[in-house]
Amino acid sequence: MQNISAISITKEYIFEHLPSNQFPLAKKFYKSARYHSNIGREDEVYVIRHKHIIIASLKLVKLDQYLILRSMVVSPSYRRNGVGLFMLSQLANVLEERECWCFPFEGLEKFYHTIGFNKHQTEDCPNVIGKKYQQYYSQGKKIFIMKRD
Repeated sequence: MQNISAISITKEYIFEHLPSNQFPLAKKFYKSARYHSNIGREDEVYVIRHKHIIIASLKLVKLDQYLILRSMVVSPSYRRNGVGLFMLSQLANVLEERECWCFPFEGLEKFYHTIGFNKHQTEDCPNVIGKKYQQYYSQGKKIFIMKRD
């Protein structure tokens, strides 16, 4: 796991890797954003802070030997202001040479492509990734598969 304490690119936002003892802060943020997300002990959790307040969060979750980007959420009042793009650009530094998968909602292909994610078909994925995708898709989620390598 990368050890990134805090990176500040702008005067307004700070990208930070949360240690596990601060996971309750991310859980509180997800709840305030009306987004249900469980955080596992082994997850890597990253947040964006604005004036010490968490305004965005995401998780990197291990599934077998694979890494999946999950639960990227920006507070509704900060959406469409570049916060998500800032978070992705900082995540690109964390991922560096790490292979990572994600299951974005329809319409977000260009957004994730900005840091090198490319669309994949289920049949081109490892079995465990394909099964996880099918699990979410069968719940009615309008998603697709992307991979960054």
